[in-house]
Amino acid sequence: MRILDEDGPDALTFQRLGKELSSSATAVYRYFASRDHLMVAVADELDRISLEGYERHESWTESLRDLAIRAWNTALDHPAAAALCMGRVTRGAHELRAVDAVLEAFHRGGWRGRAAVLHYQAYSNFVLAAASNNAWRLVNQRFGAEVNWVQEYQSADPDAYPYAEAAKEYLRTVDMTAVFHRQTDILLAALEAESATLPRD
Repeated sequence: MRILDEDGPDALTFQRLGKELSSSATAVYRYFASRDHLMVAVADELDRISLEGYERHESWTESLRDLAIRAWNTALDHPAAAALCMGRVTRGAHELRAVDAVLEAFHRGGWRGRAAVLHYQAYSNFVLAAASNNAWRLVNQRFGAEVNWVQEYQSADPDAYPYAEAAKEYLRTVDMTAVFHRQTDILLAALEAESATLPRD
């Protein structure tokens, strides 16, 4: 995690790990059969960090909000690791705990069985995709990739795109964390409205 935080995704190699551990690269292979296995372990560590100290809220929507923001903040703190690993399936204990926490919230919201799983997957896909996509943006900013993530929106013909022209100052300075919070608000409002129509046990 420290290698990824300090030097970015390309820095994490078995050779680098061996050097950091005052060992050989082959020694690392005794614990991780491949880089892919190592990435799974990093992904499970991200889950652990996100869930540290989590307790369910009285409101199921606030539980979902808290879990979403925790994942987002973990990706902000460890963007290289999140960019590489946040969407991975680990089958680890920490991932299972996250799955169970989300399903518990949806259960309290009134969903059961297949419907609960469908909503869990939709929610999780949104959170992980948003967090990992922003992590890639941060990685590219920090480690000097050639991709230009700055939104300039300076049209050669402003009259042809009046709405973009009027909003260009805001488009340039958009706060992605504020965007994520707004997306989460929209999703939770839709879920709350649907929940109100469900039969209760």
